[in-house]
Amino acid sequence: MTESAANVPSNLLKRPEAVVLILIAALFVLWDTYLSLLDEVGSTTLSSRQLAQRLGTTTKILRRRKRQPNFSAWTQQLDPDGIAWQYANGVYLPHG
Repeated sequence: MTESAANVPSNLLKRPEAVVLILIAALFVLWDTYLSLLDEVGSTTLSSRQLAQRLGTTTKILRRRKRQPNFSAWTQQLDPDGIAWQYANGVYLPHG
């Protein structure tokens, strides 16, 4: 191997545009991993907006009804898969 070929990686890191490109690529990989983890962890919880869309209602109605005793039965009637939902710690969880 020639001396100039051995110096290519170290010379590449001295170029600001190469460093920026490497950082951007790393950020994309980290972001994709983060989104994958969110899908795994958050697959059973929904936000107000997500549940409202799922039930075909509004977040305002959800906020008003979430503390009522019949909330789970009401959500089960509206849910396309017949899932009953409950509100706990700022998110909506499947009841059961």
